[in-house]
Amino acid sequence: MKKLVASGLAYALTVFYLSAPTLAAESKAGGVEFSGNVDVVTGWQHDDGASTDGPTGVFPGQAGGSCSFGAGGLGCNAADGAGSGSGQLGDFRGLARPSRDTFNFYLDQVELDIQKSFGENIRIRADLDFGRFLSGSGRNTQAGSNFNLEQGYVTANIAMGNGMELLFGRFNAPIGLESVDRADNTAVSFSNVYRYLRPHNLTGVKLYYAFNATFDWSLYVVNNLADVISTTVGTDSAIPSYGTRFGFTWGGEGRENTIGLSYAGGPEQFGNNAHLTHILDLDFNFHIGEKITIGGEGIYRQDNITGAFAGFPNSKGLGGFLILGFAPSDTWNLYFRYGYLHDINPMGAYTGLDQQIHDFSLGAGYQITDGAKLKFEYRLDLHNYSAATAAALTGGDRSALQNAIAAEFAYNF
Repeated sequence: MKKLVASGLAYALTVFYLSAPTLAAESKAGGVEFSGNVDVVTGWQHDDGASTDGPTGVFPGQAGGSCSFGAGGLGCNAADGAGSGSGQLGDFRGLARPSRDTFNFYLDQVELDIQKSFGENIRIRADLDFGRFLSGSGRNTQAGSNFNLEQGYVTANIAMGNGMELLFGRFNAPIGLESVDRADNTAVSFSNVYRYLRPHNLTGVKLYYAFNATFDWSLYVVNNLADVISTTVGTDSAIPSYGTRFGFTWGGEGRENTIGLSYAGGPEQFGNNAHLTHILDLDFNFHIGEKITIGGEGIYRQDNITGAFAGFPNSKGLGGFLILGFAPSDTWNLYFRYGYLHDINPMGAYTGLDQQIHDFSLGAGYQITDGAKLKFEYRLDLHNYSAATAAALTGGDRSALQNAIAAEFAYNF
């Protein structure tokens, strides 16, 4: 009996071994693709005695936290900026406060991207971001949560001209230079333009059309630029928000030069359809020779206010950054970035304070192997407060400094 059982097991294992390549081929033929990344950051940040982030409060903008709810850095999406603050490590450690020192290891995100094609015309994709709120993953997850659906959409290809792509669902906003995934950016930290003025993810419908290899166009209609909805009667928007991007690309493979011109707007204040938000954005990235790149972004945002805040100035913010890269070898790269942000409002609609911020970053990256990279960065943030802000919150100090050093290990698979 034992010999019979042993023979049966041996036969079953042999059959499985011989059929394993076939099963794998069938799975691959099914069109399901998996990719993603694991991203970990460690670092130290010091806030000087005059450092502070704006107090949480209510100001014109979408309920739940939008770009118009600066309030200490809620960011442009409620889920993507929960609890974040200023400085290099503000995404993880929360709000800046006088004489605060922090050193920690942070789990930024574990992302799993799933994609499947159905024939040549239909494709589905979901980008699943996992984190741990108590390990600093506040950028990708709502406060107290461990998960965020970064993207989830269905696309259909329409046989028109060179082929048009129609997308339905949640998707990365086609605006600006920086990716929402830290691992895909040159720098360790995000720019203040990204944090405070720019939309990150949107839910709605997007049309994409490439006229040729050089010129492409995106047009989208979405719930709103903060990607939150209201279930309170009387606060619904009668019209959606909207946006478009014109993209220009040229150059050899792996060394493409790009320029993007974007506009986004709409009724970003719940229950009010007449007072609109307007965002203009220009992004670019150029290759100069074999070793040098220069990229940047400039943005202007205005939220026209009403209701309880009628009579106050409209919320205005402008800023930009330049990043210069130098790659002395295939494994090493160096970069320097300068950024500027001006929150032009006595009530600090975007950052929580009426202020100007200059940030300087110097960093390096080392490619360990395909998909695995180490990055190192020193960053200095200089805050210049208005006289009223300084008198109310910093004891009269008109400026504050934040110094920080960080390292990032990211693996894309």
